[in-house]
Amino acid sequence: VRPRTLVARLAAEMTLSMAALQGVQKPARTSAVHYKGLTLTPIGFVAAEAVWRQRNITGDIGSAYGAIPFSGTTNGNMTELRLSGRQSRIGLLATGTTGSMKLTGYWESDFLTVGTTSNSNESNSYALRVRQFFLSAAKGDWTISGGQMWSLMTPDKNGINPRSEWVPLTIEAQYAVGFNWARQAGLRFVDKLSDAASFGFGIEESQTLFSGRNAPANFVIGQTGGSLLNGTTTYSTDYSPDVVAKLAFDPKGMGHWELKAVGSSFRDRVVDPTNVSGGTRNVTNYGYGVGFGVMIPVNAGGRDVVDFGLSGLYGNGIGRYGTTTLPDVTVAADGSLKPITAGQVMFTIETHPTKDLDVYSYIGSEYAGRQTFVNGAGKGVGYGSPLNVNTTCETELPPTNQTTPNSGACAADTRAFWQANLGFWYRFYKGAAGTVQWGMQYSYTSKNSWSGVGGAPQAIDNMLFSSFRYVLP
Repeated sequence: VRPRTLVARLAAEMTLSMAALQGVQKPARTSAVHYKGLTLTPIGFVAAEAVWRQRNITGDIGSAYGAIPFSGTTNGNMTELRLSGRQSRIGLLATGTTGSMKLTGYWESDFLTVGTTSNSNESNSYALRVRQFFLSAAKGDWTISGGQMWSLMTPDKNGINPRSEWVPLTIEAQYAVGFNWARQAGLRFVDKLSDAASFGFGIEESQTLFSGRNAPANFVIGQTGGSLLNGTTTYSTDYSPDVVAKLAFDPKGMGHWELKAVGSSFRDRVVDPTNVSGGTRNVTNYGYGVGFGVMIPVNAGGRDVVDFGLSGLYGNGIGRYGTTTLPDVTVAADGSLKPITAGQVMFTIETHPTKDLDVYSYIGSEYAGRQTFVNGAGKGVGYGSPLNVNTTCETELPPTNQTTPNSGACAADTRAFWQANLGFWYRFYKGAAGTVQWGMQYSYTSKNSWSGVGGAPQAIDNMLFSSFRYVLP
């Protein structure tokens, strides 16, 4: 072997050996920061988004479905376009151990709320809000979680503990019709019964959504927000927290199955000094809901290629656990609250044709039943009365002023929402620096009313969403 050839070969082998050694010694890149005994991981994304609606509801990237106007009204004849960066999210995951106990702290916020000075004229100074803020402590088979988190009524992907929830992939910040959910304060206890089964129960923040036509004037259900509450809205005076429970099964290779239940109480104060309808008193009534969830992945080539899901909730007084927030209760002619029978259901298909592409579809419905009474004047009281006058629901009148449209008086109560969604997410890049992705979504929503005098008006809204996001690694 020639000397020059030998030297070149030795140099090449040494270079390869040094590169291999460096590859072994170089620590893996991570976005986590270690502080004392904690591992801190930043979470969140930056979002540039847009929504177009066929009917104007004057809403941002999250839709208030009850505000969808009937055709023939002013807003029913005006489209809407909004650009928004407010769904951008920031947060932090903190994990650590102490002895045999594992601790998890989680914070998540976005900007989908308003302050008294918020507007879209120039500075767009919208406020930061809390989405989730909770602590979990796990020891053995038990986990205790407390704080603001997704309700136990929210479907899960696996198990029951926080951060295992299954949430639609929608750009729409209000998710999809038929999705059961809430994010609220609560205290949760979960027992892992086995590798394939878990049971959880807890108490969660309560609230009462009310709707009633020709309501008597002698009852109080809530008041305007006071200390540290929003003074521009009302809050129910709650009797007790909601009691929630869930039993989940995760058999190997067979997806996730769950049964769930919620119990609620509703209270108002009837003021009747003349004792005409039973005297002054507190009146308490109760609601309940029972539901289920099934998530089944289909594997091919060692990865999930499609996920099928079906979830639902049925009961009395459960309207607020649905995306459209239909009412929980109405009122009888004597001033007492009456829970409304309700149902929510959603069918899911999420496909993953490639590692960079997700295509999803959600079809769902939410229903609120009739709860009707007649007062001494012969008028319909409650929710969905056939005596409601719906003849002017599609009438347009001259506006009150340049920012206040004026439609005809409409007494139609919503019977059901139906919605179909189709969308996708495509990831241009996913690596150590994070993920860059783009998505679009189309939704068709139908708002259907209970029939009354003049028929049962229907409102249709077509919506298009677009989102460009950078997600932290």
